Amino acid sequence: MKPTSGDVASAAARIGPWIRDTPLIEIQGPGARAVHLKLEGMQRSGSFKLRGALNKVLCLGSQAARGVVTASGGNHGLGLAWAGWLLGRPVHVCVPARIPASKLARLRDAAATVELVDGAYPHAEIAARSYARAKGLPYIHAHDDADVIAGQGTLISEILDARPDIATLVVAVGGGGLAAGAILAARGRRIIGVEPLGAPTLYEALAVGAPVRVEVESVAADALGAGEVGALPLALCAGKIHRVELIHDSAIIEAQRWLWAHLRLLVEPGAAITLAALAEGRFDADPGPIALVLGGANVDPCFLDL
Repeated sequence: MKPTSGDVASAAARIGPWIRDTPLIEIQGPGARAVHLKLEGMQRSGSFKLRGALNKVLCLGSQAARGVVTASGGNHGLGLAWAGWLLGRPVHVCVPARIPASKLARLRDAAATVELVDGAYPHAEIAARSYARAKGLPYIHAHDDADVIAGQGTLISEILDARPDIATLVVAVGGGGLAAGAILAARGRRIIGVEPLGAPTLYEALAVGAPVRVEVESVAADALGAGEVGALPLALCAGKIHRVELIHDSAIIEAQRWLWAHLRLLVEPGAAITLAALAEGRFDADPGPIALVLGGANVDPCFLDL
């Protein structure tokens, strides 16, 4: 069943005791326009993914007593690992073998059992589902799950509770869970998705009206490299999301470096992509004030050549 705005409200109450209400800061954007940045990299686990993972484990209740299983490019696995640590639930995560070393180390630090799988995210998902079946444990999808989507939507609720005047909200898109949660929590505001040019999952799915498997080739692949938008996120976004912008990797890297140089914010490429789109003038015609979600900070600083 599709989640609703009421499910987002319920999720907010459910996960509230466990998460941080992350900062929303204002900067001066192009043309002296006010731009607000939601710093979700300061969330426990280092990204917004904790919200959906925690909501799902809490909704599972006793079904998760023996543990849960997932596949992840990194951030969802970290979110679930933190949820498991907070709630005392074992977590098994299958990840692509090419996962950044910093995210792998953080997964292990969060007490998750980590299984490295050759190939990309889809191969990790196959392995995770197989393990879950063999062990009789719940499999928690990174984005194609109603409880996960509702949990992600709490991020948008926080923004609008803090600044009800926000008119346009911008989110990065990988598998579509955050975009779908944003649709549920938007309260009539404009939602715009941003994807890497090398991973246009929602862009392609909206064009044909069904999930499409795409080849992923992007600097943001570890966060936005699902390769296919979820069926449930697509159903929620179709006809609701205003549009999807595609951004080149070079602009993402430039925005990532700008955030460090000017604001001392260390974010991963999948988070910097929303600012990259802003810097290219993609939202100049959209109503303001505008809020950009900087979704995660699980990145090794050495990659920025700081």
